[in-house]
Amino acid sequence: MPINSISLAGFRSIRKLTLELEALNVVVGANGCGKSNLYKAIHLLHASAEGRLAAALAEEGGIQKAMWAGGPRRGDKARGPKRMILSVRLDDYDYELQLGYPEPSMSLFSLDPLVKEESLWLASHGRRPSTLLLERRNQAAFLCGVDGERNTYPASLRAEESIFGQLAEPHRYPELSQLRETLRRWRFYHEFAAWPGSPLRAPQVGIRSPVLAHDGANLAAAYQTIVEIGDRDLLRSVLAEAFPDSHFLVDAAQGRFQMLMQREGLLRPLEAAELSDGTLRFLCLTVALLSPRPPAFMALNEPENSLHPALLPSLARLIAEASRYSQIWVTSHSPHLAELIRRHRPLKLFPLALQDGETLLNDDH
Repeated sequence: MPINSISLAGFRSIRKLTLELEALNVVVGANGCGKSNLYKAIHLLHASAEGRLAAALAEEGGIQKAMWAGGPRRGDKARGPKRMILSVRLDDYDYELQLGYPEPSMSLFSLDPLVKEESLWLASHGRRPSTLLLERRNQAAFLCGVDGERNTYPASLRAEESIFGQLAEPHRYPELSQLRETLRRWRFYHEFAAWPGSPLRAPQVGIRSPVLAHDGANLAAAYQTIVEIGDRDLLRSVLAEAFPDSHFLVDAAQGRFQMLMQREGLLRPLEAAELSDGTLRFLCLTVALLSPRPPAFMALNEPENSLHPALLPSLARLIAEASRYSQIWVTSHSPHLAELIRRHRPLKLFPLALQDGETLLNDDH
């Protein structure tokens, strides 16, 4: 199920914003305009499906740091509860999650979010009561079961987590269960573990890996998986274009896999510990985008970081190729990367700007 639109409100610099998505989407803008905030907001939906909503917000500094900090704008209500709203429209479903501050209490856990409302509708019918599959208010919920009847969820829900992370007997609620699995399978790549001494730079026990880990730790195994069951020719073609004086291979001594790079003029291959951060990052992006098990949705946050400009044409080719099989979201500092991608595939460009502390689409772009 592709994402048709994302609507966000009250998250960091995003007061209110709706984006209509296509198969290939690129968000560009200057530093501090809110590109990464969009990426993080979408990642929160994924985290909620994994039962990690509170933990993901804790990584942002807690609900107080993640909530919109700006003042009211013209047309806003001067008063009323302050909420963060994350909403997504897919082919089959509309889902919305509303978060607020925790209630005053004796508890020390003051940075946890409070789920105020959570709703799921059948798509293409409008958000009418007759299409409502989930209606949650605070810790009580009503769900449409497998028999089509509206049922009260039998357990009290934890206030700081989405219902996705607490759903018992998911077979009784097939639509909710299907959406949870859809959100769980989204993939996000932001920071690869390329620092000295990281697992990415050391031999790892190799198992067949059609999906690259979010930090790239299983790079060698995921690379070899593409060689054996994926698009090996495209993998090698892209790397030959990016590194014309080199080729890559996997060493699997005693079942421990590591990447090797053989360069012209060197008498021995370079091990992963000797490769530059940019080389490892490009390898990770290549393997992630050529996964033999492509996801419905994949997000890349500033993939051009640490890459030499000469690598951008190859990266653009990879992103365009991956969009044939997955819906792609890219945030980037580089309008040039967006233009390079456009040479291969049509894309939806979202130029952003920051105005009075608020992330907006830049209509002047």
